[in-house]
Amino acid sequence: FVACCCCRATYSCHSTSLAHSEHIIKRIIMSSKGPTLAINSKTLLGETTPDGFNRTKRKYARLFLWLTSLLLLTSHPLLSLVTSTCAVYTMHGGTWFSHKNFKWMSASVISFCISLYSLTLSVESDFVDEERAYELKAVLEMKHRAAEMIWGGILLLCLGLTVKEQIDGVVARSSGMMVEKNKKQT
Repeated sequence: FVACCCCRATYSCHSTSLAHSEHIIKRIIMSSKGPTLAINSKTLLGETTPDGFNRTKRKYARLFLWLTSLLLLTSHPLLSLVTSTCAVYTMHGGTWFSHKNFKWMSASVISFCISLYSLTLSVESDFVDEERAYELKAVLEMKHRAAEMIWGGILLLCLGLTVKEQIDGVVARSSGMMVEKNKKQT
């Protein structure tokens, strides 16, 4: 017999993996928090991550994405490539089936691609002779600046909305506490 990692239920050796997987899925569905999308191979194999593990990864990825958006808007493609790479690396170890992690991983990958595209066009425009091919140089400069400005703005908007959501959550929790406090006083 083998004991379950989370509730110590026992299973016979020949039905361990299937019964254990079904048991964990039932526990997730029947949990007090309701069903969740954050099911990964570690959960099914019984390995657990510490509380706040994915939240911390998202926090650091957002920090790197803030830097990336500011660097894109100020036309520093090499540094934005480095910070977006850090964001991708930070998020790659998280739960893949979590919609929050997927959102920030997608933003990190798109930032990496835009930074690489912008850096490539910027370097190419430096190699073009301004006297011989002024139009080509101008088009390359315009394309890389447009890519930086558009994605930097979109990323800044997404990050700003995230901050707004966090502020709204704090306000809602504090107003809920004030309502409960007033009910207790009356």
